[in-house]
Amino acid sequence: MIIDVAKFQEIRRRLRGIRDLNQPGYPRGMLFTVLSQKKVDTVKKFYPRAVERLDEIASFWNKERSFPSWLKLTPVMRVRVLLKALGYSKAETGRILRDPGRAESNSVEEEVWNALFTDFIYSPLAVKHQFARGKLGEEIIRRWLEERGIEFRDEKALRKEFEKTPDFYFDEPIEVRGKKVRWIESKALFGDPRTHWLYNKKQFSRYEEMFGDGYIVYWFGWVKGLNSSILPYNFFCSPLRNALLDMKVYTAGGSPARIVEIAEKLEASVVDIGCDLEGEIEKYNYIAELEPENPMRSKEYLFGLCKLIECYSKGRILIASREKDWKKRDRRVAWILKNLGFDVIHI
Repeated sequence: MIIDVAKFQEIRRRLRGIRDLNQPGYPRGMLFTVLSQKKVDTVKKFYPRAVERLDEIASFWNKERSFPSWLKLTPVMRVRVLLKALGYSKAETGRILRDPGRAESNSVEEEVWNALFTDFIYSPLAVKHQFARGKLGEEIIRRWLEERGIEFRDEKALRKEFEKTPDFYFDEPIEVRGKKVRWIESKALFGDPRTHWLYNKKQFSRYEEMFGDGYIVYWFGWVKGLNSSILPYNFFCSPLRNALLDMKVYTAGGSPARIVEIAEKLEASVVDIGCDLEGEIEKYNYIAELEPENPMRSKEYLFGLCKLIECYSKGRILIASREKDWKKRDRRVAWILKNLGFDVIHI
């Protein structure tokens, strides 16, 4: 989707949280990306101010077991500042974010768990989600090239040879939309002016200097007038693109036959969290850590959630359980996925 600067600024101004992602006329993925970039800008603005007031934050926490109202940061960044204010080192903070049970007080541990399950920007789950979105965009381009027999080298293959590496490089130029190009860069972002300027400075312009002309793909659209080297995302006809744009995750329960039928209709891979489907379907992932008997607040459960989100990097997913009525089953996974920005649909 291509919009002008005024419309972009209006959309960005209206977006305040996850609840604002259901705006008619715009893909959820686009709105989520604009919101995420807005939140990152807010953190960059307020984090240095927070670090200057660590004593005040520690004092307020010790008295109220909460944060001062002026601390306008995302949940995980609030926790990072709090741990710093309470004297935890950077290494200790990292360990606590991976395993909140390492915190020395129950109140801090409680705050860390809440942050991990609700921060859609900086939590380990959010970082895994960002990575999965990026891989999904790359997978769309990869399949498009392979279907046409176009030879390429990816970023991993280029690292030993070049300092800067695009996602896809062509030893021989290929023609795309009447233009000879040597590289394609995939970005699971919305191309607003500031974001484009930053990436153009540190990546795109370097690619042009090193390799010649190429294309950028902003999977969630961009603002009019950036440059002529942006390749529209709808150039790639792929069912994976819909999973990227609508951010829908499906859940279902019941018999194996029912799950298989739904998965085939959705063209989705199955994520089994207690349905015993092994051998019933080709695209299958069993995640034992997310079985309902496992405690939610454990590093094992976090690991299972990371594995679940990683499945999204391959396209549409269907989360399967034994109980047909999800509300009678474990709803923890759905709650966390919604917090991460996904549109969770129960079938």
